[in-house]
Amino acid sequence: MSHYTKLITLLLIGSISLNAYLLWPEKQPTVSAQNTKPADLVKTPKSNLLNQAQQQFKLHKFGDALKTYQQLKQHSPTLARTLYASWLLQLKTWLNTNLFLSESLLNALLDQDPYNTELLTLQVDYLINRGQIQNAIIALFELYPLLNEQQQSAANARLENLTKNELHSLSEQQNWQTIIEQTQIWLDYQNDNSHFLYALAHAYYQLEDFISALTTIERMPSQHPLQNEVADLQAMIDKAQSQDDFITLTPYGAHYTINAELNESIQTELMLDTGASVTSLSSDIIEQLSPRPLYLGDVTVNTANGQISVKRYQIESFKVGMQIIYGFEVLGIENIRGQGLLGMNFLSRYKFNINQQTDELELSAK
Repeated sequence: MSHYTKLITLLLIGSISLNAYLLWPEKQPTVSAQNTKPADLVKTPKSNLLNQAQQQFKLHKFGDALKTYQQLKQHSPTLARTLYASWLLQLKTWLNTNLFLSESLLNALLDQDPYNTELLTLQVDYLINRGQIQNAIIALFELYPLLNEQQQSAANARLENLTKNELHSLSEQQNWQTIIEQTQIWLDYQNDNSHFLYALAHAYYQLEDFISALTTIERMPSQHPLQNEVADLQAMIDKAQSQDDFITLTPYGAHYTINAELNESIQTELMLDTGASVTSLSSDIIEQLSPRPLYLGDVTVNTANGQISVKRYQIESFKVGMQIIYGFEVLGIENIRGQGLLGMNFLSRYKFNINQQTDELELSAK
């Protein structure tokens, strides 16, 4: 081999070595585990989400807080459950102290979980605290099918208490129309509830809608705990439909007293006396009447103390029960107790019966 050939060969070998050096990949530096921070290896948002949810709740941004809670739930279910439980506890406190905030939070929670029985039960509490008893009762009816057997038993007891108190309050106010409206709604949920049906029938009776009252009684289940009450109501309806008048009498020793209304303005108590020919009033009562009674002259009457002279008057109107007589004649007598007598000039106009079993004066047309 010539010197020229050897030189060419050496140059080729050098070029190849240089290219190999330049093209060979650089070795990456090894990162020591001791110099690596855990946050750089795994970045978790749990603490940030928790703080964000708590801050939103504190600012009463309940909808935003619940959205953040859902994100937290994906990363840490246990932490999310603890947070949610604290919110429920706050809600129960607000139900007794701050109805505005409790309503806002409750609505936000129900928007996210509308069939949550615990939330729906708290909604009933909220409505009661707001005084919206009818709405609370309806909410409890709506909740009932979602409950288990034990919860349904408790709900039934609560419904019985709420409806009983509501009916008692409305009856004291004589708010019969509201009783009709409310019990009709309740019966959509419990159509054979004897207490609701009785209250409805009684309200119809008070409004003198006797046909509706009887129709409601016919809806009563065959076996119910209000047999005596329904029988009494049936008897009252029968009396009302008979067109007879049944007037309450008050026992007074061996006699009875009865209330009368004079000139559509003055109430007075009279003793029932079938032995008296003419009704008599105390002179003091006659003096109070307006317009002034028409004086008809004097008349002599027999009394236990002998014959006495008394004044005769004609008053504008005289009413006992539902019976009213215009231009009615009475006697004016002196009586220190101010008590007059209901005599035969009133009673003889009717078929009458003094029912000593029921303490009633029964009047019917002749």
